[in-house]
Parts: sequence; structure tokens; C-alpha cells
Amino acid sequence: MATEMNSCEPAPCSAVACLGPEGSFSHLLVGQRFPAVPVRLMPTIGEVFDHLAAHPEALGLVPIENSSGGFIIDTVDRLIDERCGLHIIEELTLDVKLALLGHAGQSVETIHSHAMPFYHADEWLKATYPQAKRIVESSTAKAAEKAAQLPGAAAIGPRQNAAAHQLDLLHYPIAPELPNITQFYVLAARPLADQQRCQRTALIIDLPDRPGSLCRFLTPLSDSGINMKRLESRPIRGHPNTYRFFIEVEGIPEQPAVTSALAKARAEGVGVRIAGVYPAGRRFES
Repeated sequence: MATEMNSCEPAPCSAVACLGPEGSFSHLLVGQRFPAVPVRLMPTIGEVFDHLAAHPEALGLVPIENSSGGFIIDTVDRLIDERCGLHIIEELTLDVKLALLGHAGQSVETIHSHAMPFYHADEWLKATYPQAKRIVESSTAKAAEKAAQLPGAAAIGPRQNAAAHQLDLLHYPIAPELPNITQFYVLAARPLADQQRCQRTALIIDLPDRPGSLCRFLTPLSDSGINMKRLESRPIRGHPNTYRFFIEVEGIPEQPAVTSALAKARAEGVGVRIAGVYPAGRRFES
């Protein structure tokens, strides 16, 4: 179920690529956000980016942050790569409800899942299945597939995967008292044509190698009343002790406060690349 927002709509596309396999949270979200568009399921987040580079008429959906586990580093690393020519055109929020799927009547010896559900369910697992071995898989759908093949195995993921893999619903929901949301970016080869109703801007920042450079970049944002939503630093491959920053702020470049802050940053020698101007706040439930 989606919460409707007044947002800028992307142009029609040929398909939406996302992290698979069938039944992953990415796949479930694509089905809700783009119900009439063909889906291309990819084995990794990197291959979603590669598919869009080869098929500019398509869209992509990738996770960016989980409320329990933090940033999705595979997504950040591809966004900050100078070879990435894609644009963020929308941010979506998925309220995640996790289930334990397995074989009724069997003791649970191993539990399979993506790393992020393990973060969310850590305390519950310690209390409920302290002896079970945790095995990290590439997606919750792959975890359900593995659990279906192995005696004594269970999987954490969306409850919809139970029917798809002939598993029993052993427990639902897991740790419902803890908020568990994952936020996703919709990617495209071209930016949104109409950005006037957008609320967020993503920036890729290269700072001069001198003391206080990060502070000198952030101070104009603060002085202009610009709220920063995300900040993540990542090492630049092949350049030891050199970092590139992924930053998300509220506002768009056409607003005077944002225009002024970015101009001051560039005057300080900061390299600024805009990775996207987009609407945010549209919510769905798993």
C-alpha cells in the first residue's frame, strides 16, 4: 500500500531494473511503484547500474539506506564513481515487515537472510534462536530459496516469499516494536524535466586536501539554513587517504540559498557534481 505524494513523475520507460531474485524487497517495491512496467531482476546492485548504462530508456531502483543497518555501500560507491552518468529522480520509502520462514515441525539450525534484516532482528534472534547459525545471502529472496532446499533452515524476509518457495510462516512480524524502513533511489539516464516541485538534491563532493576543508564546505550550508539529510565518505580507489563525499540536502539548486552555498563551495576549490534533484517522501508497505 502506498501513501500518495504530490511528486514529479518520471517519463515512461521500457523496464525497471532492480536487485533480484523474484520476491526481494526491491522487486516487491517495483511492483507497487511501477505496476504496469516490465521488471528486470539483477543479481547485484552493480549490475542494476550497468543495465541502465547499456539501456538508457530503462529505470533502475536501488536501496540507499536502512534504518537498522545504515547506508548501502554498494549503491554509494557506484553513485560517487566519476564514470556514473545516472541521475537520481525519486526517493521511495518502504516500511518493512519481516517474517521468519521455514519448515514447520523442524528445529531451526540455520537462518539465512540479507545482512540488513539480521541487523534489525539481532536482539530477537538472540532471544529466540540463540543457537541458530546466521548465514548472509545476497538478498532475502535468495535466502528463502536456500532455506527451501535445506532441512533445518529458515529465512528472514517478506512473508510473500513463503508461498513462492513452499515454506511455512513461522513468525510474523519480527520485532515490530522497532521501526524498520528501507529507502530507495529511482535512477535514470536523464534528470527529471520538471524539478520545481522536488525537495532533495544529492551531491558528490571532492574536497581540497587541506585542513578544515569539510568544515568550510558545510558552514555555508548551515549559514543558509540548508538541512543536510545524508553524509557519507568513501575512499577513492587508487588514491590512498583520499575521500569523496556523498551528501543529500533539502532544497534544489534553483533556490537562492542552495545556489549561494554551492557557489561559495566552488570558490573554495570544492568539486561539486549534482547526482540528482528529486522528490522524496512517497511511502509503501511491504
